[in-house]
Amino acid sequence: MKKLFLLFFFVFIYGNTIVGEGIANTEVEAKKEALADLSGNISTNVKSEFRKYVAKLGDEFRQNRENIIKTSSSLPIKGVKIKKYDGVRVVKIEALLDSNSLKIYLLELNRLKKEIEKLKDKNSYDELNELLKNIENFNKNRVVAVALGAKKVPTIEITKSQVLSKIRQFEKKAPNIEIASKILSKHFNKKNIYITPLKVKLSNEVTQFAKLLKDNLSKYLITTQTPQKASYFLRGDYEVLKDSIFIKYNLYDKSNNILKTATLLLEKPKNINYTPKTISFDESLKTGYIKSGKLNVHIGFRGYYREDGIDLKMGDRVDIVLKSNKEICYFLVGHTLKDKKFSYLIYLNDTSAINYLTGEDVNRNIIIAQDVEIDRPLGNERLEVFASTLKKNRCPLTPPKCEWRGDFCVIDGNPKKVVANTRALNFKHKKIEKAEDSISWTSFE
Repeated sequence: MKKLFLLFFFVFIYGNTIVGEGIANTEVEAKKEALADLSGNISTNVKSEFRKYVAKLGDEFRQNRENIIKTSSSLPIKGVKIKKYDGVRVVKIEALLDSNSLKIYLLELNRLKKEIEKLKDKNSYDELNELLKNIENFNKNRVVAVALGAKKVPTIEITKSQVLSKIRQFEKKAPNIEIASKILSKHFNKKNIYITPLKVKLSNEVTQFAKLLKDNLSKYLITTQTPQKASYFLRGDYEVLKDSIFIKYNLYDKSNNILKTATLLLEKPKNINYTPKTISFDESLKTGYIKSGKLNVHIGFRGYYREDGIDLKMGDRVDIVLKSNKEICYFLVGHTLKDKKFSYLIYLNDTSAINYLTGEDVNRNIIIAQDVEIDRPLGNERLEVFASTLKKNRCPLTPPKCEWRGDFCVIDGNPKKVVANTRALNFKHKKIEKAEDSISWTSFE
């Protein structure tokens, strides 16, 4: 397969400096790519060092793993330093967050703390939503401050959960998704919005309910089809209650600052699936996440952000991209999680499941599979990459055994067991750096 280069970015962390790299044909494009998903990639570091972050952040984050992982996505970018490097054919931009950037985050945290103090005793619906927005911004800025090495970070007494409890007392249930979409749309009057399907706690799955709500909301907003063209991003989650569904949406700008928060209570829809079926599997991916040394590996679809829920329909085509900051060998495992759950090993060539990124492939997004058509079996899917540095110019990885059944080389065992066994098989080596990454999506008819 001919290797194609996607003009994108890369993020790595050393010391208390976080660096994003963008390579493109023009300075504008390179800068855009270097900044585009910097905060989303910090979350890789946050997830791999979960215990350290919980210890430093405390508060709500001690309650469970999901709070910190969820907060680690869509992180705000402030005080970025830009360095430009002119090449023969391309422009390289480095975007840096360092100790000087940390000062800006601490100033923002103190400002938000004052705003929160003013609002914490207010009880009107609009004031409570404003308070909720400020608390979420505060928590996300704290994550970055800790990542940049802050020794002391401001704290707040009131929690997101406390505010949500108050907000729910004001909510009147919308009778259906159509009316809920009309009500929610009135809160967001910006143009060029990319709507991400809502996620439910502990899962990356896009449910039928989340898909329908997104499609209905799109009728009342000026939207874009892909994140690359967006000026604003609508992201959120929902919680299934006893007799209703509680919805929360945040409107983000390009720097991942939350501009507006809106909530709504909806009667449980009939004959529509709103309960994820993959919670235990998604949790197994998070809790077992592997990263050692300074090796960073990222897998994704061209034009989509891994941190967002991705919904695709049958017949859509995607390019799978992979990026590493070091020379690596790797293999891919797919997981289909609908009715008949199974895992399979992916062969990108005819001879081996092991593949390589070396030489000029390093620090660039490489399209490893082009124009892949979304086809049956449809449903909830995950794509996982296992990677390591080379050992004496040889690959130390061992792909799991599989058996060809039709178009898939199926791995024995349920997907959750396959993930655990593959990790145990490949990440016992101590003298190599290793990493993994995954992307999830849901496909519909």
